[in-house]
Amino acid sequence: MLGQYNVGNCKSDILHPKMNGQQRRYFIAAEKILWDYGPLGYDKFSGLPLNASLYFTQGENRIGGQYWKAQFVEPSGTEVHLGILGAAEVGDTLLVTFANKADKVYSILPHGVLYDKTGMLLSVTNSLVSSGFLKPGAHVKPGETFTYRWTVPESVSPTDDDPSCLTYLYFSAVKAIEDTSAGLVGPLLVCKKGVLNADGTQKGIDKEFYLLFTVFDENLSGYFDENIQKFTWRPSSVDKEEKKFMKSNRMHAVNGYMYGNQPGLSMCKNDRVSWHLIGMGTDTDMHGVYFQGNTIHLRGTHRDSLALFPHMSITAFMQPDHAGKLGIFKVFCSTLHHFARGMSQIYEVNSCGNKDPSEPPYGMLRTFYIAAEEVEWDYGAGRTHKRSTQPGRWERRGEGR
Repeated sequence: MLGQYNVGNCKSDILHPKMNGQQRRYFIAAEKILWDYGPLGYDKFSGLPLNASLYFTQGENRIGGQYWKAQFVEPSGTEVHLGILGAAEVGDTLLVTFANKADKVYSILPHGVLYDKTGMLLSVTNSLVSSGFLKPGAHVKPGETFTYRWTVPESVSPTDDDPSCLTYLYFSAVKAIEDTSAGLVGPLLVCKKGVLNADGTQKGIDKEFYLLFTVFDENLSGYFDENIQKFTWRPSSVDKEEKKFMKSNRMHAVNGYMYGNQPGLSMCKNDRVSWHLIGMGTDTDMHGVYFQGNTIHLRGTHRDSLALFPHMSITAFMQPDHAGKLGIFKVFCSTLHHFARGMSQIYEVNSCGNKDPSEPPYGMLRTFYIAAEEVEWDYGAGRTHKRSTQPGRWERRGEGR
């Protein structure tokens, strides 16, 4: 299911919105890595070893829980969730230098910003590759670098009712299904003007977390054959079309981790926390994300869950401040088979010596009073009971005639 359309220059002068903000430079690389979906070796919810699970059993014709994958990484390498590419305010220009340190041709395609199409081509097909029509930024070869130029015009700004920063995503689009299945996807923030600190963090936010909910289908990864050769004990015995084998390679993960193995989701009581959630995948990736123990603020409502769909991003606010709400809580997909197959993680709320917040909590505090009383109830109050004038069943059927 693929089509093409042509865009021509109908005017000699193309209007470009003026960018009156900062010019921000970011550096990011794609690297081939050996990824473990369960580095702790056990299910943090049940305490059972992961090798008891279908997805972590290695054998003659089973890969197990480790795969060769590709990942976007930043030079610092300090982010334990998803390596954020960076945040940008309305009016900014982003210069993103991409170094392909992996072993396949990759690219970066963003959502939520404008990019220079002289360096990119959206739809990549084999015929385009062979004919040489690809733009440089659309196919960065191993060992090469390319600098993308993205702009953030007023037209993509968060509205007055939106959070200060909205969550978007970027991914490799050379072979989009293979590339994203291999792991090449990450978050990008587009913010209102004046809401970022000098270091690029949000003003008024203490912690930011990035969660990617998706079923990584390793059967579709560009490294699938290599993973079979590397991790199965008898590669020649593998039937790629066998249903159980294919199922064992569909990893139900949050940020590439399963069964609570995600590190680093820790915050303090009263912290102002921004959650950035991203959905990827296919029609099976319809997720009901549930936060245990605390509520989130989303689109003017307070709730504990939200709906997430493929190529959809959501920004939610949390301030864990209720008495007694300290400790370890779950964040997971409430779709039953997603949860049962590992799409669940743990976040931790610590006291950190915090008492009352130094400033009012997010939003307005309202107090309501309600009581439950025992009453004698009449379901037919004010009515007279009359015999029905409708004919009985036997009369309707002619039995009484």
